[in-house]
Amino acid sequence: MKVRLLLFALLLTTVVSAQQTFRAGLIAGVSGCQIHGDSYSGYHQLGYVGGAFVQTNPDAQVQFVMELQYSKKGSRKLTNPDIGDYTYFELRMNYIEVPLLVRYGSKRIFIEGGASLGYLFKVREWDSFSEITPRDFKKTELSAVLGIGYHINEKFSVDFRSVNSLLPVKKFGPIMYPVWYQDLFNMGMYNNVVTLSVIYTLPNGKE
Repeated sequence: MKVRLLLFALLLTTVVSAQQTFRAGLIAGVSGCQIHGDSYSGYHQLGYVGGAFVQTNPDAQVQFVMELQYSKKGSRKLTNPDIGDYTYFELRMNYIEVPLLVRYGSKRIFIEGGASLGYLFKVREWDSFSEITPRDFKKTELSAVLGIGYHINEKFSVDFRSVNSLLPVKKFGPIMYPVWYQDLFNMGMYNNVVTLSVIYTLPNGKE
């Protein structure tokens, strides 16, 4: 998997370098995370992202962006003794990800979309009693990315994204959901993440 991820990043770097201009920068943010398929709902797990990016044609209306980032995802369910609920669950998943995005917009507002390939390098899991051994989690994650952002100035931007697994990060038997469209993703557990990030673009472009 590490070799494939490296080759994928190398290919994207080649595509980016083929453009006439590019700019690089840093990205950091916080996330609200949940797992579709773990029987709990709500973005109760706090996550975060951080990394670097390369952006082609910074002054054009359409841009291509490649990122390399660390991302923490997972799920969390807290106890609620007031209603007699003592069930606790927590899942922490640590990824190295390579998002490839197409960005479209004006000098202020932009929208973006694309895909992200991730490698799971660490996972921990707890239930109501103690930490348990995680089993059967997939090392590779393929996600869809949709976002909207705002350029504060030439250096700083804010970015809001939704990142959702296209393939299950862990498979198990089918679950019957009460609403039909929920069964469209009924092959296991899927990461659902919303992220608010600050983007810092280095001031000097390169020809």
